[in-house]
Amino acid sequence: MTATRIVSQDYEVGARLADWDLTAKEMIEVVRHAVAAKASYVLNFPLNAAGQLSYIHGTGALRDILRLKGWEIDRTGNIEATYNPKTGMKIVFQNSDSACEDDRDPKAISDKGPAAARAVDLGQMSLFPEFEIEAQQQKARENASLWYLCVYINGDDVRAELSFPQSIEEKQFKNFNERIYIIRPGEWASIMPKQDDDETPSRDFEINVTRKK
Repeated sequence: MTATRIVSQDYEVGARLADWDLTAKEMIEVVRHAVAAKASYVLNFPLNAAGQLSYIHGTGALRDILRLKGWEIDRTGNIEATYNPKTGMKIVFQNSDSACEDDRDPKAISDKGPAAARAVDLGQMSLFPEFEIEAQQQKARENASLWYLCVYINGDDVRAELSFPQSIEEKQFKNFNERIYIIRPGEWASIMPKQDDDETPSRDFEINVTRKK
């Protein structure tokens, strides 16, 4: 088992995401949609509706952003992912019980099935360059590295990380190769724009991403 690489500082996060032509701002926009969708839950909805709404709208927002860059919808193994055919990377939106805590790995709110476990196992091949050509030539989608945008939403406490699990055991993530912190504890309030009570929310805005010292 290899040690988890944790990427948490501004310059590290930006540089790492840039490897895949991604930005923290784009990931935060996905989280914003998930938070808004969960907040639309009302008492008469089914009990699991809040999580389902955040998952549906989070997945949709992720695809809205990534498909403009050439990523593709991927449903291999009935896993709703977004796939980059150039880099061999997949991203899945995932509601989780935590995020961005060094001493605690995020756990999926919903259990992960055998298809997800297989996909994660196959995705480990991308860690080894000698398998890259073969993986790209033979079933590239199945062998894509499977990353999860883990989003924790608990009222005003919102966190997110983009993470690459090593395996899935007993229907849950088991260790991670890498965890990239997008929104750390206590940062959500400073990330979201302030607006007056009578101001109509705007869909387009600049997100000021700052880290607490």
